[in-house]
Amino acid sequence: MAERAAQFFVEHGKDKAFAAISDGTDGFKDRDLYVFAYDRAGVCVAHGANKGLVGKSLIDLRDVDGKDIVREVVSVQTTGWVDYKWPNPLTKAITGKSAYVVRSGDYAFGVGVYIMP
Repeated sequence: MAERAAQFFVEHGKDKAFAAISDGTDGFKDRDLYVFAYDRAGVCVAHGANKGLVGKSLIDLRDVDGKDIVREVVSVQTTGWVDYKWPNPLTKAITGKSAYVVRSGDYAFGVGVYIMP
């Protein structure tokens, strides 16, 4: 899904891509999976689960252990995984989460999945 979002961005441009990601259309949302995107400065440019984050700088966002989540996401140069802890929306418990991130130009596109214990 992250790779499709990066390719969609290349093919259709940022305005159409960021709108589709934030709206969860064009296959960018599937149950609890959604795409997010950040620019190199850590500003959220698209978010499939929370449109309220779009336009906000999240560069200083940390997990419960103090891990710099967004700094790691935006530092991915090609593709990579970023592991962190995040509240599970169903159980409310802090759970391991792993995001697959794809770089396209000045943007990092990612999709996170909860790691079941």
